[in-house]
Amino acid sequence: MLWPFILGIIIGIFQPNVAFMKIALICLIAIGAIIPFLFSTRWLATILFLPVFLLAGYVTTVLHTDRLYDDHYSKFSLNDEAYFIGELSSDVIPRTKSYKAEMSISAMINGDDTTTLNGILLVYFQKDTIASKLGYGDQVIIKGRLNEIVSPQNPKEFNYKRYMGFHQVTHQIYTPTEDWIKLEEGTGLVRYIKDLQHDVLSILTQQGINDRELAILSALLVGYKHHLSVDQVNAFASAGAMHVLAVSGLHVGIIFLIISSLLKPIEKVKYGIYIKGVLVLLTLWMYAAITGLSPSVTRAATMFSFVIAAQQFKRHTNIFNTLAASATALLIINPFLIVEVGFQLSYLAVLGIVVLQPHIYGLWETENWLLEKLWAITSVSVAAQVATFPLGLLYFHQFPNYFLLSNLVVIPAATAILPIGIALIVLNWVPILNTILGTVLYYLVHWLDMFIQWVEVLPGALILGIDISIFETYFIYMIIMTSVVFLIGRRYKWLVAFLVSFISIETLNIIESFQQKHQQMLVIYKVKGHEAMSMISGHQQRCIADEELTADFDKMRFHIHHHWWSLDLDEPTWTVFNPGFYFVNKKSLLVFGGETKVPKESPELDLLYLTERTSDHPKSILESINVKEVILSCNLDWKTRSYWQQLLKEKSIPYHDIRSEGAFVMDNLLD
Repeated sequence: MLWPFILGIIIGIFQPNVAFMKIALICLIAIGAIIPFLFSTRWLATILFLPVFLLAGYVTTVLHTDRLYDDHYSKFSLNDEAYFIGELSSDVIPRTKSYKAEMSISAMINGDDTTTLNGILLVYFQKDTIASKLGYGDQVIIKGRLNEIVSPQNPKEFNYKRYMGFHQVTHQIYTPTEDWIKLEEGTGLVRYIKDLQHDVLSILTQQGINDRELAILSALLVGYKHHLSVDQVNAFASAGAMHVLAVSGLHVGIIFLIISSLLKPIEKVKYGIYIKGVLVLLTLWMYAAITGLSPSVTRAATMFSFVIAAQQFKRHTNIFNTLAASATALLIINPFLIVEVGFQLSYLAVLGIVVLQPHIYGLWETENWLLEKLWAITSVSVAAQVATFPLGLLYFHQFPNYFLLSNLVVIPAATAILPIGIALIVLNWVPILNTILGTVLYYLVHWLDMFIQWVEVLPGALILGIDISIFETYFIYMIIMTSVVFLIGRRYKWLVAFLVSFISIETLNIIESFQQKHQQMLVIYKVKGHEAMSMISGHQQRCIADEELTADFDKMRFHIHHHWWSLDLDEPTWTVFNPGFYFVNKKSLLVFGGETKVPKESPELDLLYLTERTSDHPKSILESINVKEVILSCNLDWKTRSYWQQLLKEKSIPYHDIRSEGAFVMDNLLD
């Protein structure tokens, strides 16, 4: 039932259509009405269940797609400034120069007209003390003009527009301090839970836990990741320990064991087992709510809920059905979870542990208690990694080589930190005891952080720059599944399937390698405030960029590195960006700007790249140079850009404006 439901959801996400949804709903009702009369012919009824769940997935997704509704803000003219009334539907997240939050719009005021709207908007508040006090559920009115979130501006750059689209957000707005007012304070259960989360952070701060330790502990305990610095995230990712910062099944499992043990005496009273079950369920979901109801923690809480319910009714549970049932329940509530990386990784990790861990664990036996526990952790880590590493390669382009070493420390550390942290929060009012718990907690987290930093700098800790396509990801999973089934079941037809999958992915690699060997390309990237271009020939490249950009690894990775990885390029030959002539195979390029002077001889150019306002007049430049195409840098000021655009149109000279069109890419350099 789950797989056709997921297929229907995926079709609904990428091809939503209200008319098709209505037809699908009619078909769903019609087929659903027929099925009860076909139970005597079980095979036919079973087959008909497949389109029922496929159609149900499609209908559910389209009904959840906000932008298809007539009152969604994207249906209205958004060119003019207006007042927007709405309620903050997320925490306020601090950024370098602003505070970011999502706002659920309820109305737009334009002059004397008030229009009822719906939809979620991304709001950037000017960074000040007033904005820092905003919270979930606060009702605000803001003034401004909505801007559509732009598509990626560089090849292979992270598609933020699609990512936010999956979160039902299509537009954004920046509002300075004087252009917004808070109308009402947020209330309700969610606001209470958010405030409780911040109270937990305050308790940790009161106990002297700050800086790096506070960032790690707030993420580990309550899922609050906004304090984490970039280098901390990179360190945990390089060590293969990011899962400990994402509240997941490990955390929920620890809470489950603690609460079950504490409430065990209740089982002796009448109906005690039912009272205990209800209390455990409430505790788990309260913890899930406090940690932000992320896909991983919601999945774990839902699964434990099924297990607890089965225990109350003395029914056996099948782990695969429990997984499928929890996934179905979550996808009915929010079908867009299927495209969440956390949702995918969470379910694949559990599936890998359930299927592979017993077989891996059975490969070695020992009577030593410590070695047995270490081997158990190792088998779990290997099983989870086998199930999730293809997605890690697809989304993050990296593989942590020391994940086994990291998990041998991280998992026991998290198992100790979590109950001590909860004890500190509950018993914070007890003098001396709270100081002892706070001190122990601080040093545990401090040592964990030091260990992660140590693993990060080990030689070969991280393989970075791996690039695979979605089709290669499918084939890798086919290789994993067919090899596992063959090794477990010893059926040779699965060996044939494994060989077919392996040959298929190798064929793709050979084709890709041939294309990359003959690639010839010039790319001028769009990086605000910087200049960068790559001249590519086969696997070799020459990168010409300003020194400030090349020293900023995070900017390079976000805007440029993904493109290099997709082309399988070697380390570049670096050149400092300066005006002048450049030649790429048969193409000539003149980088021009500032005090650059027009060459005395009138050259014939393929490309003229303007980086800034020139001392010479644009008309005299074009009279002195015979150019086929002009490229306007994203860093040109508005007045200069506008003048050049008008002049080039008058002279019918093709041009590419990097600010509005994104990176300039020319891949026909041999023509």
